[in-house]
Amino acid sequence: MAKHDYPYKKGINITAWVLQFLVCIILLAASAWLLWLVNSEDLLDRYSSLFTAAAGLQIAIVLVNIIMNIIEIVLIAKKRMPVELYLSSACLKTTVWGIIFILDIVTLSIISIILTLVLTATSLLQLIHGAMLVHRKRTGTLRGGNYAPTANPGLAEAQYGAPQAGYYHPGVSTEYKSPSPVPSPAPPQYGYSVPAYAPQATGGSYELESRPQHA
Repeated sequence: MAKHDYPYKKGINITAWVLQFLVCIILLAASAWLLWLVNSEDLLDRYSSLFTAAAGLQIAIVLVNIIMNIIEIVLIAKKRMPVELYLSSACLKTTVWGIIFILDIVTLSIISIILTLVLTATSLLQLIHGAMLVHRKRTGTLRGGNYAPTANPGLAEAQYGAPQAGYYHPGVSTEYKSPSPVPSPAPPQYGYSVPAYAPQATGGSYELESRPQHA
């Protein structure tokens, strides 16, 4: 199984998670109080459906944010969080809370503006951090992202242990050795070949025959 041991900054993530959890709890409490107020007050009967829909939508968005934060915490703690997934999560949270922050500015809700500003700022901080990690990964300067060791290391060593051509491998000799000389073939002979004469042994010694024989 793939391991994604990327250098996520704890200062950024822990700060964002803590602040987002606190604000999400406040928003959940406010939404629950609004639903209770709509059901108990007769003065809000005219806008009860609008308040109920707004409170329900806010509860759904807050719960999704909490679930995404929990997933981020678990995956980063287990070193299973890819940088692309981290960036996508931060981008989604920044977009959603940014839209809600703009709507709160339009409605001039001071408390909602402060709360959504915290959520937008922390999500944007994670977005910037994730974008930097993805950029470093694409440029090849990001460490991490290794794979878990295989169950059969001998097989992996046999397949991937041999040095590959075109890459530098430390410990491997790079001394240039000239190839052994190959004997060149004899040049072709044109015309008639001259026969080679071997010395012939005579049948006897001429010196012995020429000596006078004494009786």
